[in-house]
Amino acid sequence: MAQYQLLNTTDFVTTLEKESIINFLMANLEEYQDSRDNVSRAVEYALSKFPHQGGFVLIARKDEEIIGICVVNRTNFEGYFAENIIAFLAICSEERRTGVATDLLKQVMVYSKGSIAARLKPDEKIADLFRKSGFRQDAHEFILKR
Repeated sequence: MAQYQLLNTTDFVTTLEKESIINFLMANLEEYQDSRDNVSRAVEYALSKFPHQGGFVLIARKDEEIIGICVVNRTNFEGYFAENIIAFLAICSEERRTGVATDLLKQVMVYSKGSIAARLKPDEKIADLFRKSGFRQDAHEFILKR
């Protein structure tokens, strides 16, 4: 059975701990891979002491080894957009389909105040996990990248 650890803006998280979180995400995001810089920024934002930033990092461990991580960033968009967004969710390959991701999402719902968004394509494999956890598809997103 996995143990869950919550890290947020009130915790002192060392550079080594942040690096282990980032390294785990980089090794396990697979098709959802992002740049190391973006992953690092999402983790730093979640753990930031600045009042306009914040969120939390949830870590699932088995025998002290990280088996799953979810990074949630607070958006500060109360009322007109979800107050929280799941930036990254990754489970190590050996623990997939064992309920760890479902448990992480349940914990995210407990620790988040307000709505929670997750950017997914409707046909992505992980979309079913979010649907079963109570998320619903709300809108399509259009992005102009510059």
